[in-house]
Amino acid sequence: MPLKVVQFGLGSLGLEIVKVLQKKKRFKLVGAVDIDASKMGKDVGMLALDKRIGISVSSIDAALKARPDIVIHATTSYLDDAYGQIAAIVAKGISVMSTCEQLVYPYTSKSNIRLAKKLDSLAKKHKARILGVGINPGFVMDSLVLALTGLCTNIEHIRMERVVDVAKRRKALQEKMCLGLTLQEFEKKKSKVGHVGLLESAKMICDTLKVKASFVSSVRPIVANRPFKSSDVTIEQGQIAGLEHRLTGKNKSAKFIEMILYMFAGASEFDLIEIEGTPPISVRTNGIQGDQATIALLLNYIPIVMNAKPGLLTVRDLPLPRFS
Repeated sequence: MPLKVVQFGLGSLGLEIVKVLQKKKRFKLVGAVDIDASKMGKDVGMLALDKRIGISVSSIDAALKARPDIVIHATTSYLDDAYGQIAAIVAKGISVMSTCEQLVYPYTSKSNIRLAKKLDSLAKKHKARILGVGINPGFVMDSLVLALTGLCTNIEHIRMERVVDVAKRRKALQEKMCLGLTLQEFEKKKSKVGHVGLLESAKMICDTLKVKASFVSSVRPIVANRPFKSSDVTIEQGQIAGLEHRLTGKNKSAKFIEMILYMFAGASEFDLIEIEGTPPISVRTNGIQGDQATIALLLNYIPIVMNAKPGLLTVRDLPLPRFS
């Protein structure tokens, strides 16, 4: 029998998940949830596929009456916003896969550690599982890096660089990257923009390798030096084309880990992982499409999560997924 799935969150990523679920025989979509009142009661197939599939957008309580095996949760990057939504599902004994970036490795602040402990306790009590996963954080800059460290007998320094063309990504990500803003507009909202997840990835790596590190991060705007135009993005010269996010982790006085993330319109995409150690390792891709890969990870992790022990899990606790 196919696994029954509820999709919670029907933004651009959530609707893409619905599309992929409709193609997978091993999964059966049995519910769709969103807090947007304008979507309530509509056939989710009309929103995602422009055709009816017989599943109306509802509240989470209504959707859970179908007794799904798992809920795919895609609503927010922040754990304090996601906590109540996830807790309500887990309290009914239903497992959750989430794209919440801070949930991928929530052990980065006192408040998130407190919420993580509560979710872990609740999941164990009701025999459910919780996993936060995505392409970044959740794979390229953490679990893939940790897998590559298995080839080393000694590690001195880890460096990762990821370059993303945000003109090819969903609108919500473009807004996070401040596309089209002036520098003055950026200054007013810079504390609320940018990528969430570098700290989670770095902390996961350092904790797993038992390296005590202090972290410093910075975000700076990338200003367009010429006009840029694509099918749905227009940026004038002098406007912001994206952001550069850097994070450094030092062990005592030595730089142990360095992460650099460029996300701007028109970028030539690639991912680079370099490990200075014995032996030295360098792995480069031609760029992994984030949304498509995140959906694949969510679905390919489901059988692994369903067979895991109840509780709050992280990708470092589980085997790497494979295509299924």
